[in-house]
Amino acid sequence: MTGVRSANRLWFAILSLVFLASMIGCTVRYAAEYDASIKEEIIRIAKQVDLFYGRLLETPSGERQYKNYKDDYLKIEADLRALELRNEIRTFNKESTAQTKIALDLWLEDRESHKKDNTVDDATLRLHRKQFTRVFVAMAKGEGAKQ
Repeated sequence: MTGVRSANRLWFAILSLVFLASMIGCTVRYAAEYDASIKEEIIRIAKQVDLFYGRLLETPSGERQYKNYKDDYLKIEADLRALELRNEIRTFNKESTAQTKIALDLWLEDRESHKKDNTVDDATLRLHRKQFTRVFVAMAKGEGAKQ
């Protein structure tokens, strides 16, 4: 009986080691794979947004009519929508998609406010510039964490 018990323990140990080795070799991912091109796209759009707010801040407040910035708003909106689409089609990428949606919603709110008021004050521009910087930093760090 001790011989059978020893044999069973040996087989159990061997099977446990095989199982453990197979588990070490397997990785279950519940996040999208890292994509360097997405991170670069985030940085490119962040630069465009920062430049946009910088231009507005350099323009005297009386000359900040919406019509002068309409094309820039539309270009950046299109870039944010494209980034949202790229994130949305990637498997296990809900967090990045949600972050991009936040950036897009903030952008659309800013555009509508500028369109309605036909100007933007310095304090609002500085605040929104910082908000977008934080959003884009979070997005880039989120993508980088997937490495």
